[in-house]
Amino acid sequence: MKFKLPVCLIALILSQGCSTLSIRMVTPMVQSQYVSINEETDPKLAEHAIPASLKMLEGLLRQDPENETLLKNLTEGFCGYVFSFVEDSDPDRASRLYLRGRGYAERLLIAGGAPEALTRQNPEQFKVTLKTLGADQLPGLYWMGQCWAGWLMLNLDDLQALVAISKVEAILNRALELDESYHYAGSHLLLGAFYGSRSKLLGGNPDKARGHFEKCLKLTQNKFLMAKVLYAKTYAVQLQDRTLFKKLLSEVTDTPADILPEQQLANAVAKQKAQKLLESADDLF
Repeated sequence: MKFKLPVCLIALILSQGCSTLSIRMVTPMVQSQYVSINEETDPKLAEHAIPASLKMLEGLLRQDPENETLLKNLTEGFCGYVFSFVEDSDPDRASRLYLRGRGYAERLLIAGGAPEALTRQNPEQFKVTLKTLGADQLPGLYWMGQCWAGWLMLNLDDLQALVAISKVEAILNRALELDESYHYAGSHLLLGAFYGSRSKLLGGNPDKARGHFEKCLKLTQNKFLMAKVLYAKTYAVQLQDRTLFKKLLSEVTDTPADILPEQQLANAVAKQKAQKLLESADDLF
């Protein structure tokens, strides 16, 4: 049986000004809640539950600012929430929340020994710093890359985004070097979308995109359905390959979400996104 603290006890801890030890006692419950959200089969329920969970984590973090478990769950939580439920309907809000998630990722890296003001380093200095970060820093690297890439894709007309492109590419490649299979081959997935969503004029590279998507699918045995959704949404649309677009998305809609039990929420969201993309095919091609 997993140990869980009642919500009322958490509220009491927060209201009384708890010690670091008290926060560490709550951490097992936080991890249990994280697992439960990922296994959720109803996206609508998750959409309403996640914001409250994130605010609870932010409250706990105020009492223990360098708690790496809380920082990791916050950066991952914001990234997942924004991608799944916000960016398609409210890009401005999504941009703000992606940067908030990136901020927690930066704090996670700093708590693990990275230099202060990491994201404000110039591109060359940033790349040098990345080489000094090892496998123990992979969660912070990966989630910083995902949050930053999510923000970038929504702001390609912003000068800051153009400046950030090389940093985002560098951080994703460093995460890939450390462990290409981390979080369902997530670095391959993000690099596929990174290269596949932009024209060659803006740094897109269809060959690199296809290679990363195919590697992601191979490493995840085609079970992480969001890979096919992003493959279709970026690469297939950019190349105007309607046949591939329909094939990939139809495979997603036809695959049970429970093919990957520990990521049922991500797969359920992928199926929803796939259906919406199929319905908008005439506008995309």
